Amino acid sequence: MFMRQSLYQKCDGLRMIDEEKKPRPFSEDLQRVLASEHFRVLSGKTQMIPDAKIYHNRFTHSLDVCSLSGIIAKKVNEDLQKAEIQPVNDDLLKAASLAHDIGHPPFGHTGERTLDKVMAKRGGFESNAQSVKILVESPFNVTYRTLGSLLKHTKSIPTVREDYMGLVKGYYGYMSSTLHPIFSVYQRGVLEQSIVDMADTLSYLVSDMKDLIAFCGKHHFSQKVHGYLTDMEVLDDASLSFNHVSTGELQYVIGKAGTEIMDNLLIPLLSTNEKKRLNHHSFIQSIIRNLTVEIDPIKPMYSRLNIPLEDHLKIFILTQLTRKCFLETDISMAIDRKIDDVVKRAFDYLFHCSDEVSLVPLDHAVMENLANMSDEAEKARTVCDLICRLTDDQLVHLTSKLNKKIIVV
Repeated sequence: MFMRQSLYQKCDGLRMIDEEKKPRPFSEDLQRVLASEHFRVLSGKTQMIPDAKIYHNRFTHSLDVCSLSGIIAKKVNEDLQKAEIQPVNDDLLKAASLAHDIGHPPFGHTGERTLDKVMAKRGGFESNAQSVKILVESPFNVTYRTLGSLLKHTKSIPTVREDYMGLVKGYYGYMSSTLHPIFSVYQRGVLEQSIVDMADTLSYLVSDMKDLIAFCGKHHFSQKVHGYLTDMEVLDDASLSFNHVSTGELQYVIGKAGTEIMDNLLIPLLSTNEKKRLNHHSFIQSIIRNLTVEIDPIKPMYSRLNIPLEDHLKIFILTQLTRKCFLETDISMAIDRKIDDVVKRAFDYLFHCSDEVSLVPLDHAVMENLANMSDEAEKARTVCDLICRLTDDQLVHLTSKLNKKIIVV
């Protein structure tokens, strides 16, 4: 009987810390993620607009990524079946999807940038690097393949940056030897990473639009969108990122992409009719239908997703709308300054605290261990770990009560 070629190899189920082998290692990874405190606190962490109770948060986003990953996998598996390759493992994909943001600190990318500035001379901070750090350690200790599905960058973050030039994407340099087995086994990004990345992008594009409509109001949001899509600004922006495409072709494809964004996503989302609002799903479905798999015939695990130029431009335009409507506005910058202050104050408090009392909702033994650390780099990294275990509200509560003494809970 002919056997289909496999996406997987025996070493995929290995773990960094040796333990008794499980019959279904990827299912075990999934259960560890679902049961974790790190996953639960995502419900109190900012996705884009800081109010995790009103707007989308990291938890709702992760659930959506998991759902979209499964839909994309169905499309991918059709192509794999035609090439006589076994399908993507469902448990592995769910584990990677739900864990992909597990290293994000409170207040999303603003909190991430602040911690990175504080850590610039101590190895830096980056959310994907933090996710990998958490998932390598106990009690997660996830499999090689789950780590390979989440590890986005193959360069280490510089240990010391004297002249701070912004966030550096990578993994923590001190983990190089720890991660060496992963880089030895996976020389390139695996297919699951490509699927999760695409699901992540599609999820935040739609949730950001929903949140912007709620934040800006329908009329103001519609004005901003119309202004951006009808003047030359979108073409100027796209020309910088798509410089391999001629101006004529770019203008034509932008027109098509803009029309589909309006008709199949924004107009349904702006509608007061519930049935019409649900029609926005057709926008995501059309992008998924257009996905193709570039199959690596020698090593299928390195197969990648491809999307056509028009869909690339849809993603680009929606990302730019998010910047124009919120991220680059005066109100967002004012919010960022407040978040920056809150995160810095929390870091300073934790870094210099003693073990006598704490305002942090963590076990006293954890705080006592922190207070007794003598190595400053290790202590700073531990402070980042502790901050990542807090929700937005817990961090704000901590900094608002710094002058009061509260017994640790």
